[in-house]
Amino acid sequence: MNQKQSFWRYENTVLIMMFFTFGFVFMERLSIVYLFPFIGPDLKLSNAQIGMIVSILAVTWAISGWVFSSISDSIGSKRKVLLPITLAFSILSFISGVVSNFASMLVVRGLMGISEGPVLPIAQSAVIAESTPSRRGFNAGFLQSSLGLIGSTITPIIVTMVATKYSWHGAFYLVGIPGLIMFLVLAKWMREPGKVQNDPHAHKKISKAEMKQVYKHRNVWLCTIISAFFMTWLFAFTTFAPEYLTQVDHFNGKQMGLIMAAIGFGSFVWGFIAPAISDKIGRKPTLIIFSIIASLSPLCLALIHGSLGLMMVLGFFTAVGQGCFPLFMSIIPGDSLPVGLVATAISVTQLVGEIVGGTLAPSLGGFAADAWGLQAPLYIAFGGALVGALIACGLKESAPVKIGVVENPLSTIQIKS
Repeated sequence: MNQKQSFWRYENTVLIMMFFTFGFVFMERLSIVYLFPFIGPDLKLSNAQIGMIVSILAVTWAISGWVFSSISDSIGSKRKVLLPITLAFSILSFISGVVSNFASMLVVRGLMGISEGPVLPIAQSAVIAESTPSRRGFNAGFLQSSLGLIGSTITPIIVTMVATKYSWHGAFYLVGIPGLIMFLVLAKWMREPGKVQNDPHAHKKISKAEMKQVYKHRNVWLCTIISAFFMTWLFAFTTFAPEYLTQVDHFNGKQMGLIMAAIGFGSFVWGFIAPAISDKIGRKPTLIIFSIIASLSPLCLALIHGSLGLMMVLGFFTAVGQGCFPLFMSIIPGDSLPVGLVATAISVTQLVGEIVGGTLAPSLGGFAADAWGLQAPLYIAFGGALVGALIACGLKESAPVKIGVVENPLSTIQIKS
């Protein structure tokens, strides 16, 4: 009883570890986006080349996430996969700081995608395995909200300051350090999911027949389609918003960093508020409402050319998209499938989302920006979120509060679509 009442019970410990691990992944992934105004002129990159650099990481991230997450499920071990890739993506951040041309940057960022891809599926499956049903939405949302706090709020401030005062090379060296720290933390305190609750199904090996059920579940493939459009929203927006703010609205690098940080902080706040709301009113209505609001974020940036303060306020209040990502990528698949299949299910939504939205959208946005101006990728982002909201109408409600689940339903391999 005391163990359950303690704040430092393993449910919270694993949540905190995965919060920082995933946050530092996106610190390293997004740092290059905020550094493009510095890297672009130095390496003489076109908008199309900038989009290609973002795209190569996304495609390797997608494939690697699916391959290694499926391996972690099939061997019944998350720890054996998560530890080496955490070390690898940290080292590759340092290497990003020494590149000197477009081709070498393309190769290094592709390798970084391979190392970072499995982190979210494995981290979320570890957290979901230890979560009580009433907190599953909040826990998964809080984990993923680290993208907003660390990746989108803290990172643009730090890397733009370092790049302005020193160089963009130094910024890459700096953001590689936290990942190394998390490697040591995970090595000491991470346990295999389910062992704390003595759930043998959580870390059992999964058969091929059981694995195939992931691809047949209605909520999984609908969430996969939503992911494609919402990743389009995310990467078309985040890749070109810094360029738009500096080239069209003529903010300097430091001001751009502050606006992006406001958007990032909004992403953090909404990132766990939306999933927590879904614990109360259901996953489906929450996802639809927040997706519609998320579409306003790139639209406001394209249409409103205000002061620094105004753009920061608008960015914060329209940055609700991060609250949608945990729902369609992790929470709804986690509600719908046994815990032993959750990492694979999340990796499927990530795979298609990254290939379509993370790979094609930045490149498409880059070519569109070169042809019609930097506002074009923002309209592409607007459409992505809006279509995601429409597709969400077809989901089957999975929230425990709505379907009457009082015990952890994830302990057995039993699929209902």
